[in-house]
Amino acid sequence: MSYQILPNIIFIFAVLGIMLIILRRLPEAVSEAQQAPLEVGAQQKLLAKGLPAEAFSKIASFLKFWVRKIWNFILEAKDLRPHSIGGYKMQKIFNNVKLPGFKAPVAAAPITTHEVKSEAYYLDMIKLQPKNLSNYDLLGKFYLEQSNHSDARDIYEYLCNHEPGNPEFQARLGYCLYQNKQFAKAAEHYQKSLALDSTQPNRYYNLGLSLEGAGNFPESVKNFETAISLEPSVKYYISLSNVYLKLNNGQLAREILHKAQALEPENGVVKAKLEKLVLPRTDNKVG
Repeated sequence: MSYQILPNIIFIFAVLGIMLIILRRLPEAVSEAQQAPLEVGAQQKLLAKGLPAEAFSKIASFLKFWVRKIWNFILEAKDLRPHSIGGYKMQKIFNNVKLPGFKAPVAAAPITTHEVKSEAYYLDMIKLQPKNLSNYDLLGKFYLEQSNHSDARDIYEYLCNHEPGNPEFQARLGYCLYQNKQFAKAAEHYQKSLALDSTQPNRYYNLGLSLEGAGNFPESVKNFETAISLEPSVKYYISLSNVYLKLNNGQLAREILHKAQALEPENGVVKAKLEKLVLPRTDNKVG
């Protein structure tokens, strides 16, 4: 009986040890967070718009970051890794649990439901509530809706500097960088996002696209496959097939497209790609 209890005791002590390290590191991390400078480009552009560029406390973000790290450690120890189906379901449950003592900031509501939103509208919201990061997020989303990826990148650089433990901010910054063809940097931020929240198949897909853009095809394949394992999707299969073509593996590319066709037999894109992907004939010609 003791040989069954012993591993659990060791596991509990390991988790407690990690928590002790975090608590000992907290004062130093807070000090570093307060002294950490903003990205110069983002700071100058925010100031030019008349926005405050003051630092916010990162204590809550730091704690959330390490709580997620501990959770991923627990999943691996219990053989429920984030990329597995079991880990995927467990992580979704965990993400719905609210940490005690932390309240998400609420953005100011528009005056009327018919009010036309503009950049000036969101800038005024920020000036009224300069410490409400969700207002900056709304401005960033507005820029994304306008396909203004450069200004959106500045906003999400600012947000990631102040709340690096927010997986949504990291993913949106990755998207902005991808749209600006900064593929390696985009991949870096998608990886940070997934380290914090591994329950988003689309972020594995976007990471795969970023790695493909950066020319890292083998790692791109791995992330497309992870996205498919969590949530089979035609677009995931198509992108995986495209990378196999770049790796000169037409046979595997065709097999992947057939899997996509099994999901959506009438999908026109898949049909067109299969028609174009004609494998070389192997029959011998008569001389």
